[in-house]
Amino acid sequence: MDIIAKFELKLLLVDIARSVRLNEEVTRVSQHFGVLTIISADDYLDSADTLMKERSADGLRAADRYDGVGVT
Repeated sequence: MDIIAKFELKLLLVDIARSVRLNEEVTRVSQHFGVLTIISADDYLDSADTLMKERSADGLRAADRYDGVGVT
């Protein structure tokens, strides 16, 4: 194997190793953001559920205040 072929092989191996490391980092970052997305969605659903319960309670209180009031 001549010196140029050895050099090209080394460059290829370095490129492969770099690609593997980069792919691992991308996977780590995407998993991190995937977890954040799930947490954010859960928080959103929890806050929406709380808001609906509060508005339902407000609506019931308002209805209780106007029970028995005639419309003129």
